[in-house]
Amino acid sequence: MAKVLGYVNLHSDVSLDGLTERRPVASVSFLGRYGVIDFVLSNFSNSGVETVGILIKEKPRSLIKHMAGGTAWNFNSKKGGISLLYDEKFAGNNLYNNDVNNIVENVELLNRTDPDYVIVAPAHFITTMDFNDLLEAHAASGNDVTMAFVRSRNANEEFIGADMITIDKESKLVTKVTKNMGTAKTRDISLETYVFSKTTFQRLLKDAQKKSAFFSIRDMLATSTDEVKIGAYQFRGFAKAILSIEDYLNLSLSFLKMEVNTQVFKSNWPIYTNTNDTPPAKYLENAQVKNTMVANGVVVDGTVENSILARDVKIGKGAVVKNSVILSGTVVKDGARVENAVIDKNATIKADKEVVGVDGVQYVREGDII
Repeated sequence: MAKVLGYVNLHSDVSLDGLTERRPVASVSFLGRYGVIDFVLSNFSNSGVETVGILIKEKPRSLIKHMAGGTAWNFNSKKGGISLLYDEKFAGNNLYNNDVNNIVENVELLNRTDPDYVIVAPAHFITTMDFNDLLEAHAASGNDVTMAFVRSRNANEEFIGADMITIDKESKLVTKVTKNMGTAKTRDISLETYVFSKTTFQRLLKDAQKKSAFFSIRDMLATSTDEVKIGAYQFRGFAKAILSIEDYLNLSLSFLKMEVNTQVFKSNWPIYTNTNDTPPAKYLENAQVKNTMVANGVVVDGTVENSILARDVKIGKGAVVKNSVILSGTVVKDGARVENAVIDKNATIKADKEVVGVDGVQYVREGDII
């Protein structure tokens, strides 16, 4: 079996407004009990990739807390495990703080692992990709690089701002990488997931540094389509992107639908995360809860519909929560109303107050009192 090194690439420009003010997208709470990064880590784990480096761009504190040693994702620490890779040299310089420089600064992991192949994947795409299929397609193709993509039939409304690729019909190679601006319904969307042989990966890293010290892996590939054979692997499973706070809310609430939920949460493809020793949810006399994910430690005495309540959330008597995501430790007091909103951790919505998103998502910052 081929030896594989995985990198989770957090060097993206994705911003979820206040949700990512003090944390990366990777450690944002998702569905009440997961972190966004749990899905790509589970993909690596379920695919048998035993050594994974997490390329941290910024704001590492919450991610380090979430990882807690990395044992929850079922990696064999004797054979590999998880390494948190932070580029201290360039952490304070946005121009130099890119994935290429991070990998080079932490090249010891690549050298020590000495893999046959390297897979780079982001955290802000939620997929259940078996990387073995990607590896097989790459090995059979003879190409220098293989790029995973999904064909979107709704690209005028989803994946806005994500990379899209142009594939030559005859050679089946990627000839262009640009941004999806929502101008057409059908687009081939890059999942920012790439596989290289080790020697190709090392060569391309050196080439990128020669071209520009500011180059990212994405830049390296986008400017090398005439020099490098980049194949395209069409992923046909579940794939959605979190590129904005609107994406975050809409994708979260879509998991309330059984047809969406069952595409990701499958008995043969577990999604791993850190667990917490908390009591079960408690429903008081006035509780009315419909179509909602409720995590441990939640106490409800109001009305909740089409929402997600993370751990230790409190919903007071007569309070109404609809179409919203409420993160852990938040209190919605008696008679308050929350709708079309994302409420960050440990916030308090006082009695009889309204937090309602009208033309978009209403966001309340962590710890705020409204």
